[in-house]
Amino acid sequence: MHISLDSALGRQRRLNSVGESVLQIAPNAAAAYSLRSLTGGDPKVVRVRRDTDNAEQDFTASGISSGALVDFATSGNGVFANTGYESFTNASASGFTASNTGSTGFAVSDILDGVSGDAVLVSFDIDITNGSPSISLRNALSGGAVASNSVNYTSSGSKTATLTATGSYVGVGFTEGDAPSSFTVSNFKVLGNGFVETWYDQSGNGRNAVQATAGSQPKIVNSGSLVVLSGVPALSFDGSSDLFTVTGFAFSPSGDFLAVTVSKISNGNLIDTRDGGGDGFFLQQGSTFRHRYNGDGAINISGNDQHIVATSELNGTTLTAYKNGASAGTDTVTAGLSTTTNTTIGRVSFTAVNYVAGSIQEIILYDADKSANRATLETNIINHYGIS
Repeated sequence: MHISLDSALGRQRRLNSVGESVLQIAPNAAAAYSLRSLTGGDPKVVRVRRDTDNAEQDFTASGISSGALVDFATSGNGVFANTGYESFTNASASGFTASNTGSTGFAVSDILDGVSGDAVLVSFDIDITNGSPSISLRNALSGGAVASNSVNYTSSGSKTATLTATGSYVGVGFTEGDAPSSFTVSNFKVLGNGFVETWYDQSGNGRNAVQATAGSQPKIVNSGSLVVLSGVPALSFDGSSDLFTVTGFAFSPSGDFLAVTVSKISNGNLIDTRDGGGDGFFLQQGSTFRHRYNGDGAINISGNDQHIVATSELNGTTLTAYKNGASAGTDTVTAGLSTTTNTTIGRVSFTAVNYVAGSIQEIILYDADKSANRATLETNIINHYGIS
């Protein structure tokens, strides 16, 4: 049975732009991060950088589900330019029509410059009248020299090619293998990757999770495909450098709280707000939930590398950990949090260890007692993400 998140707080049921019943939780949460709408509307959820040209763009929840995000990540190459083809028409970033009777021609599209060892994955349709055109990375936009493996085509159809650079390159291009030659390329795409620069807070508190360093940004599009977990969009963390920082926000409630995460990881700290090793709050899937001081309130939970909803709840002096809505144990805490560090998602907050390896889909933090609503909230989340 699908239980609406609206019901969890006794609110009137509403529909978001894609027709799913949702809880208007954002105004009540301390911070809320998801790739779906948690507001009942169509909120901005992520800012994405594509690696084909490092362009960035914001996307709403519907922009992810509609395919607009993937379309953005699989674009970014320039319009094909002609060097040497006797006839060259319909040029765009997605293709062209070219023909030669004798001389050699090149049609090259500008892409983000790269170096030896890089792999560029492309897809396209090709319609060959005659000849055997080939594709490769090029070291100059005027044609230049081959800077990767070359792939030849003698038949029409939908194609994909992985081009591994053997030197520095600036573009990707087609040339004919013989003459006469006549062919059309269409639907050309560089099947790039998309990385999340900002995971927007839907609580209305402006506590956005940010990673400005390109090499530490979690992935949301991988080689032209949306990253998913059980068919639902997710963020992929590499286990070595990926993390977000929520500057100016130390999740440090002095009393009751509720923290809910949806993930599948093999290692790492999902959330960490500790100033040091003993104080503060952290939630590590497969290991320990903790709430201040020096191990006070530590509860072990199983679930490494499982797709789970992990919940940490403090009600009075009782800390309870839940896995998929079932209690994983309790402990007694003697003091509230008093940390000041910035909240970190994906790693220990105070030192560069325990990076998350795996996928995170949702994090919701409340700095108040939500025990009356927890079970219904978890049921809705479990149903949405297909967790069993």
